[in-house]
Amino acid sequence: MKDKIRNLIKKIMSIFKIKNIIIFESNADYSDNSRAFYEYLIEKKYNEKYKIYWFVNNKNNFKNKECKNVKFVTMWKCGTKKTFFQWIKYFYIAKNAKFLIASNRQLHKLNNKTISINLNHGTPLKNIKDLNVVPKDIDIYLVGSDFCIDMMSDQLHLPKEKFICVGNPRNDIIFKKTKSIEKVKEFSSYDKVILWLPTFRKADTSDRNDSSFSFPLGLPVIYSEEELLKLNEYLKKNNSVILFKLHPHQDTTLFKATSLSNIKILTDSYLIEKNIELTELFKITNALITDYSGVYYDYLLLDNIIGFTTDDFEEYKKKKGFVFDNIEDYMAGEKIKNIEDLYKFIDNVIKSNDLYKKERNEMKIKYNKYLDAKSSERLAKYLKL
Repeated sequence: MKDKIRNLIKKIMSIFKIKNIIIFESNADYSDNSRAFYEYLIEKKYNEKYKIYWFVNNKNNFKNKECKNVKFVTMWKCGTKKTFFQWIKYFYIAKNAKFLIASNRQLHKLNNKTISINLNHGTPLKNIKDLNVVPKDIDIYLVGSDFCIDMMSDQLHLPKEKFICVGNPRNDIIFKKTKSIEKVKEFSSYDKVILWLPTFRKADTSDRNDSSFSFPLGLPVIYSEEELLKLNEYLKKNNSVILFKLHPHQDTTLFKATSLSNIKILTDSYLIEKNIELTELFKITNALITDYSGVYYDYLLLDNIIGFTTDDFEEYKKKKGFVFDNIEDYMAGEKIKNIEDLYKFIDNVIKSNDLYKKERNEMKIKYNKYLDAKSSERLAKYLKL
């Protein structure tokens, strides 16, 4: 029924003439591939040709970002749903849009002449077949390599001709000379910086729960405050730090690592305040700890050490599942099943003992077709902007 209503709306709205309007979305706001591609367009002065809208949770957070022909619009209540008046705004702006560019939440076409593009927010290790990730009428979906096309076509239930491979705009910054460390000087004195990016298990905005495994502190592998304090002292002794960045959708009610000297909690608001995108933050780190998060494929581009927490692997596999049955063959790094494995991994990082370099390079090429800073440029050319 919803599809019939949407098709009717598009048929009616298609009487409106398309204008040079681009709409952007990402969640968290102003992040990921959407932000990277938008900033490229501003750098190249495409905003002189196009009117650009950013749909965000709170436009007041981005007053300093507005420039010529760019406007931030509050479009979601609590990050997920639109109010009646927000729907009116959406219809008013989107009916004439030439491009809808999203990374996370769905931007529905109102006009058949509009081109709808999803730039993705990461190549998944976990199964996403059960999720309504993109609208059925999506025109273009971005993937990192030709290898990903078959996999994502199966996961998203989309025909292969809708996928394009030009590289991920968010990764351009990895290949550019930047002053990243100057944005986060508080971490420059450490010998080793380890970034910990878990995927979410239990969502904060819905009843979704991808793992039945119990995490007493809201952390993988670390199950008591005593273990957490010991780990902090071990890091302190070795002049190392863990930067723990929770997934934007993770329920944080159990999380209890907020006031430790060598385990720092990074939030989306922190990144905005420092004007540093997550991918740029990669550049100041020496290693990554993750689990089943697609951020792993992006981090491969740095050729740094990677570890995977797998304490809930069997439970996660049963409840959520993975894109491949043999997913561990695609996880090029140390497997961290318990606190002892975590210490072994950190010790290898401290000693620069790289055990999976060959396997990482194989995965890097498999999942990243382009190893350069020109993904945004290629995307702009593909869209004929």
